[in-house]
Amino acid sequence: MEEKIVLRPGERILVWLMLAFSIAVLVMALLIPNLEHLSSSGVFPIFIACTMIGSALCILWQNRRRYKAMALREELRLSRSFTFPKVVIGYVVILVLYILLTEPLHFLLSSYLFLVGSFLFLKGATPARSFLIGAVMLAIIYGLFQTIFKVILW
Repeated sequence: MEEKIVLRPGERILVWLMLAFSIAVLVMALLIPNLEHLSSSGVFPIFIACTMIGSALCILWQNRRRYKAMALREELRLSRSFTFPKVVIGYVVILVLYILLTEPLHFLLSSYLFLVGSFLFLKGATPARSFLIGAVMLAIIYGLFQTIFKVILW
């Protein structure tokens, strides 16, 4: 008995993006110098890129009938809210703010604000717990990077 698989909005677009990304990876892998023998540094990336291209083409071929059922314009319209709900867009804004504030505020303060802001935005904890968990997590991260990895974080 054949199982009916529902097409999710954005699925076809994602597979086409994966194919384009895989081709870009293959081009970059082919530009790696010294491809004389099988143990050279570019062979593994070429193999992985070819595997990714083959997988994407196989997925597109096997699902061609399902993809014809929904027009590309309709899929684009439906995929926006399905792929990028408000919580994802909000968290992307938090990540961009963290990236932009890391240099002026330095690692410790910007990371602390990022952790606390993330907990508050995602409603993972109350404000008091968010401040406490942020401080404990930052202390653990700071300790690991200072002692084990010997990275200077200021």
